[in-house]
This record gives sequence, structure tokens and C-alpha cells, in this order.
Amino acid sequence: MANGADRVRNEISGGDIHGNVFQGEHVHVALGQPGRGPAPTALASLPPLLVDLVGRADASEALLGLLAPATADAGPVVVSAVAGLAGVGKSTFALAAAHEAVRRGWFPGGVLHVQLHGYRPGTALSGAQAVGALLRALGVREDDVPPTAEEQAGLYRSELARLAAEAGAVLVLADDASAAEQVAPLVPADSCHRLLVTSRDNLHSPAFPARLLPLGVLEAAEAGELVARALRRAREEDRRSEDEPEALAAIAKHCGYLPLALQIAAALLADDPGTPLVELAKELADTGSRLDALRHDDGGMPLAVAGAFELSYRRLGADTARVLRLSALNPGPDVSTEAVAAVAELGRASARRHLAALVRANLLAEQPVGSGRWRAHDLVRLYTRRLLEQDGEEERTAAWGRLWRYYLDAVRAAGAYLPGQAGGPDSADNRFPDQAAAFAWFDSERANLTAVLGLPTTEHRDVVELGVHLTGFLGYRNRPDETLGVARRTLQVAQAADEPRLVSAASFLLSNALHMTGRTAAATESLYRASGLLRDRDDLEPDIRVLRQHGLSLVHTGRFEEGVEVLTRALTACREQGDRRLEAETAVLLGTALNFLGRHDDALALHTSAVALCAEVADPHLEAEADSGLGSTLLKAGRHAEGITALLRAHRRYHALGDRHSESLVLSEIALALVGAGRYPAALEAWQEARSACRDLGNRFEEATVLQGLSMGLELLGRTGEAADALTAALKLYKALGLDGEADAVRKKLGKLRRSPQSAAPASGRRGTSAWR
Repeated sequence: MANGADRVRNEISGGDIHGNVFQGEHVHVALGQPGRGPAPTALASLPPLLVDLVGRADASEALLGLLAPATADAGPVVVSAVAGLAGVGKSTFALAAAHEAVRRGWFPGGVLHVQLHGYRPGTALSGAQAVGALLRALGVREDDVPPTAEEQAGLYRSELARLAAEAGAVLVLADDASAAEQVAPLVPADSCHRLLVTSRDNLHSPAFPARLLPLGVLEAAEAGELVARALRRAREEDRRSEDEPEALAAIAKHCGYLPLALQIAAALLADDPGTPLVELAKELADTGSRLDALRHDDGGMPLAVAGAFELSYRRLGADTARVLRLSALNPGPDVSTEAVAAVAELGRASARRHLAALVRANLLAEQPVGSGRWRAHDLVRLYTRRLLEQDGEEERTAAWGRLWRYYLDAVRAAGAYLPGQAGGPDSADNRFPDQAAAFAWFDSERANLTAVLGLPTTEHRDVVELGVHLTGFLGYRNRPDETLGVARRTLQVAQAADEPRLVSAASFLLSNALHMTGRTAAATESLYRASGLLRDRDDLEPDIRVLRQHGLSLVHTGRFEEGVEVLTRALTACREQGDRRLEAETAVLLGTALNFLGRHDDALALHTSAVALCAEVADPHLEAEADSGLGSTLLKAGRHAEGITALLRAHRRYHALGDRHSESLVLSEIALALVGAGRYPAALEAWQEARSACRDLGNRFEEATVLQGLSMGLELLGRTGEAADALTAALKLYKALGLDGEADAVRKKLGKLRRSPQSAAPASGRRGTSAWR
């Protein structure tokens, strides 16, 4: 009886086989020669798995799901392509999945393995060469291999079909492919088979519709475990990883959690078992020499992270390689498409095409996809910056100038939307159509702008301008610690310029930042320095904003009369200059100061005029501030219903603007007003919402203040235990901030509260509605 292969041959030839080879237009079938035995096959050619796979549980499960046996209505053949950065462990990952699939009995027909060497010049296999290698593994003798690539591919598919009929499914593992055309001829025709490919590029094309499985770096704990396992495998008694967990974590971090770098680090440690892990951690901490340190040479083929990246870099087109190098100029953790376009002198669409090519090569990643923000692995960034050093200094300087100009122009345009800017939104260019777009840009570029400020420069005036806009935004977003860091750096730059007006402006920024963090005395000292610099120069008039901040500092330190006098001077200057916006802002501040002196009628007049001025300049944020000031003054004047109404109006404005910081402040005032109206449950709700806003913003100082109010509300409701918990939380925050005076005051309140008997809330408070809006 004819076997399956004979039947296939007879059906193809119509029973008329001439000689031993039938050649058709698309088919080549080779038959065994008389008197010759079968050629050897390599259907179990899967390399051994020399190390355990660490981590990757979810990714492994996903890949095994694709390798699982086909159902009856399987449809198209399943092709899986594991892609990732050089050194991320693609081969080990795919090999482990292949071994597991074989262990589960999914491929009774056998497993074929071919190493494509896709990224090694001179040794990479073409698609036809890969087919030829697999034909020989399938037992086809050299003399029987057809002459053309098309015929070889046909024979390859025929042999896989024979195996499907005789033995079952086959897994083909093609490792280290660099292009779709290398592996497209390897796709089986029968859907029971599986093709698994690894590549540094995201291989996908109409001719090769693979299911992409991106492989990233390891988690921190997994990275440490990889090194620890390697050390124990080399020497079972090696306990350095257990004895030095912090150093192990540092090594893993410096390796960027990249498996290749981790394996090299482990090999270096295994070579010298007497070296403490902390020594290697210190060596790797130096970013200037880290890539040189991540190299291992045992006398054979050296293994180096930089060398692995080099193979990927060489395959890039010249223009794409230039984009990669120039993107490394960006000092922050990621870079936008627009910034790359600026530094590379490209249009946005062209820049994105090059960036997409770098993503396909897994040298960059867009995170998240569609965001237009691109990030490289830490070690790739070090490698790319080293490449950049090979470019001429003149080219680097010119490129940096373009990048700096992009950031400065963009921050000016976005900064025009900050509250209180003289130019206002009308001065913004069309890159930001509204405040939401401008602030979204600030949010996405915050780390980059902060990093730019930290670089040495001779453009002192521009850096101070950048600091002004950045602190303004950070203050609006209520990020006090970041604001303080930016303000200090800006002052350092201004002092290096030795220009009094720049130093004065930077000192003013620092004063604002210190106020935000509750350091009132230091804030006042910085402001005195700012105003003193101007007073010492006959050719300079004190800046209105410095006068305003000076007056505010005096008020914060309890020097109310002096504060009112300085703020009155500032208000007069605003009116003389005809600046209605600054007049409205200053009127609100002066009205607040007058309230401290009990001059509520004068304060009310100022706040009322400020509300009218704000409507005139049509600044929503300023209108909210004016409503807030008016509401506070009305409350102090005993007009509670009107005051609460004004405060609620301010809250609605702040909420619509997304100003969570100001929203939390006005919520605290609303809570106090509700307490005055006997509406304790409603006050408690407002305080709780204010605390939520503070926690979302990470503003620990304001949260501590809100907690004190919340404690009062809880005590009025008879919930003394919860009131004590709120004060305890406030005390912890003040201590963490180093505010000893505030901490002592809360400590005294807490002691008094704990000594007081449990009390019931007043009846009027219990009957009050809980809805405060």
C-alpha cells in the first residue's frame, strides 16, 4: 500500500512520474533515489535551555496560548514574533516556551530550529538560505534540493504537510530575524504547525502577518533574582546576594533590569567571588563608564551591552540614526515628537516616521502608544549619547541651541495662560489653543523643563524666564517641593549672571516657593533680599510684584500694619500704571490684610471693587480669587449667607478650572463658614473633600492644616476619638515637614482633646443638613 507521501506524489503527477523528480510550476517533489538510504533528520534540534527563565509569567502564558494545538476550524496558520530590545532575553524566552510546549506533547511531528544571525553583517541568512537549512533538517539530501528559492519553499511546505499527515504538528523556531523577508518563506501552509520568530524589530508586513509579542525588561525583584540564581549556579555556597540585598538592588537598577546586562554583571561577580556586590554597584553607578563596565570577556567571544546595541544601530538608515543621536540631547526622561522635530530640523510628520522606525527597531518606545512621547532604555540612552560625542562639537552646539529655543518658545506660549500673566492668553501662539492644552503640555514636559534648568548655561536671562514660568505652573498645580527646587536652581543661575534684576526676580520666586512649604521666615528673608537689591540701585524701580509679595510676607509674619502700608503702595503703583489685572490682584491681597486689622468695611469695599475689575479683565481664575476674598470678608462682617454664597461661587470657578489647590483652600473656608452656621455635618463633608484634594496634589502642609479643621468638625459632632486621629495625622505631617512650631501647637491641642470627656454635638449641629453645596 502506498504511504501518504506516495499518494501525494501520485496525485500531483497523475500517476505519471518521470524519473524520480516531478517539477511543476509551483511544486517540487523530490523522491528517494534507488539504492540510497534516508538522509538524517533534525526534528529535535531545539537547543538546550541552559538557565531557568526568571519572571515573564504573563508573557509566557500568552505565548503558550498561541502555540497551543489548533482546533478543527483553526483558520490561518498562527505565526508569533517575539520582539524587543537587544539583550532583553528574547531567545531564552522563546526557547523556554518551546521546551514547555514540547513537554506538553503539542508538537509530535518534531521541532525545527534555525539561527538567522539577522543582525551580524556577513553572517545573516537570507530567507532562501533559511529554507535550505530547514530542508536539510527535514532530511532532504543536498542533491535533492531544487535550484530556485520558490521551488525550495514549495518543497519545505510539502515536507511539513507530509509530517502533519504522518506524525503531527511541527514547531519551527527561527531565532534572531532582522526582516520579514527572512522569515516569510518559513510560514507553514498547514494550520496545525506553528512558526515562532524572535527579532529586535517589530516584524509585521502584509506578507508576514505575525502576532507581535513585545518583551520588555524584568521587574526589579525578578532582575535581582536573575543575578542571585546565576551566582548560586556558579557556586552553591555564594551567598552575596542574600548578604547584600541593597547592593543587589542597586546593580539591577544600574543594569536597567535588562537581562543581558544582568547576566554580564553576574558573570563578572562569579569570576571574582571575593568581590563584594557593593563594589560592582559603585562601579556601575558611574554613568560615564557604565557601558564599559558591562562587558565580559572569557577569552572567547566577548559579551558587551554596547556591542549588542551596535548591531541594531548599524542597521538604521543615516537619517534615522541621526534622529536617534540628536534625541539623546534631551536631558529629561522622555522626549516629544515636536522636540525631536525641532532638534533634527524636520517637519513633525517626518520626525514621527523616523521615531516609528526606531520603535520598530526597539531602540525607542512610545509610551503610551499614540502619546507622541518617546523613551529609550537607560542603557540605550548612554550608548546613544556616546555616539553623539562622535559628532562634531559645532553640530552638537547648534542642535542643543535648537532644542533650547523650542523649549523656551513653547514655555512662553504656555505660560501666557498662567493666572496673572500680563500678556494673557492673547499673547500665546497657536500651538496652544486654550488653557487646557497649555497646562497639559506643562504636565507632560515638567521633568524635561526641570532638567533643562539643571544644565550649565550662559543664557542666564532665558533660564530665569523659564524658571518664572515653571514655578508659576508648579505653584498653580500646587507642587511645593518641586517649586522650591526649581526656584533655588533659578536663583543659582541668576547669581551666576550677577545681574541685580535677575537675582531680584529669582529671589521673589524663591520667596513664593518658601511660602508654599510653610517656611515663612525664610520666605520673608528672600523677599527682603529681592526688594533690597532694587532699592540699592538708583536706576531701578521696585517691581510691583515684589512689593505685593513683600506686603504679603509682612502679613504672614503678623506685621499687619506694615503689610497694609506696603500693599497700599503696590495698589497705588498699579493704578498709576493703569494695569487693571494687577490692580485687581493687589486689591484682593490688601483686602485680606485689612481683615486682619479688623477693618472689614474697608476690606469689603476693596473686594467688591476687585470683583468688578475681574469681570472687566475676564480672567476666570482671578474672578475666583476675588469671589473667595469677598466671601471671607462677608463672613468676617457677619453676613454669613452672602459669604457662603460667594465662597461657593469661587469653589465652582476653581473646580471648572481644575485648580485643585485653590479648591481645597476655599473648601476649608466653606467648612468654617458652615460651622458658624451650625451645619456641622456639612462642614465635615467639605473638610473631607478638601483633604482629598490635598492628598491628590501631594500637598502635605495644606493637608495638615485641613486635618486640624477636620478635627474640630469631628469634635463638634461628638466624635472625639476620630478628632484625635485627625490631629495625630496632622502632627505626623508637620513633623515630616520639619515644622516644629506647628507640630508643638498640634501636640498641645491633641493633649487637651484626649483629656476632655466625650461630648455630644449641639442639637443644632445634628439637625443641620449634610449637603454643603
